[in-house]
Amino acid sequence: MRHYIERKVVHLTLVLLLAVMASVSAQIKITELNFNQPSPSDSDMSWTLQSLVKVQGAGGLYPDGLYLMTHFGDREEMFKAENQSAIDNPWKDDTWRYCSVFSKAAGDSVIMGRNWDNQNVGSIIVSLYHPTDGYSSISFARAIDMGFPLNLDLEKIKSSELGGKLLLAPFYATDGINERGLAVAVAGVKQTTHNPGSDKEPVFVTFLVRKILDRASNIEEAVSLVEDFIPFDLDKNSLNTHFLVADSSGRSVILEYAQDQWRTVYPDKSWQVLTNKPVYNVPDTDLRDKCWRYRSISETLENAETAVDWETGMKILQDVTQKGTTWSVVYSTPTRELFFSVYQTWDVIYKLRIP
Repeated sequence: MRHYIERKVVHLTLVLLLAVMASVSAQIKITELNFNQPSPSDSDMSWTLQSLVKVQGAGGLYPDGLYLMTHFGDREEMFKAENQSAIDNPWKDDTWRYCSVFSKAAGDSVIMGRNWDNQNVGSIIVSLYHPTDGYSSISFARAIDMGFPLNLDLEKIKSSELGGKLLLAPFYATDGINERGLAVAVAGVKQTTHNPGSDKEPVFVTFLVRKILDRASNIEEAVSLVEDFIPFDLDKNSLNTHFLVADSSGRSVILEYAQDQWRTVYPDKSWQVLTNKPVYNVPDTDLRDKCWRYRSISETLENAETAVDWETGMKILQDVTQKGTTWSVVYSTPTRELFFSVYQTWDVIYKLRIP
């Protein structure tokens, strides 16, 4: 009898959730965005800067900036130089990332959702990047990581010497999706220390996200790719980050670097969740006890008997939002689409697709 009542309660909860979502959906405004494709210029830098589109925010009284950029030309040498700069100039005094990430597969529906919960972004820059030797992708980055102060109108400085730093936006990718339907996101985690004697190449975490988007078409290729690198963030020999990667087939994997080697965690169900607790060799029950966001997302996905679409994904992210949440995005990996809200404005949803 008890199990029957529990099933009825779960069923009623799902019915109510769907009813609420139907009501909310009617109020949501979906705005389709397009990346600017300006006429070719005399240099890739000029061509890229001409593509800058200010969607919202203008600095001053309007600090909540959102910009789109289309990137042209080869950036590999610039990115390598920025990676070396991160080695030479540690980020020890910088705040880091407190986020929620999940993936869910059901039939033809495969999504990855993420909340970026660090409010110090300066402005959000969404980049369309076409590497000369790799996959096109869309990714999110914080303007503050490029050295821009808060409340700065990026459109006003794009033609200045400082504007050249905008070319680094793809380097500072914190999450994104590529043309093959592979999506990746980072989240903060307890700090680990590396062995400096390793012969693997040290790579700043966002540069590793960039490499995964550029080169990997599925989770197997992503797992193979990262084996060549040691990820770091606040300084060369430490890491406060782990990764979730999902592909268009619905498969996913969590990547953590500990004890001087990569650890992979594959799901034993149709979904996977990542917050700010280590996952490798940690029982699911412990993760639910230690993190309310992990528990909330897991319970919702566990009780979802059908495919989860972007609207359901956005509701899941809204339920675990925190004070510092600045963007929430749901990636549809089979369709290469993404739906996102910024600065917790849940009734305005932006939509993009890799062209």
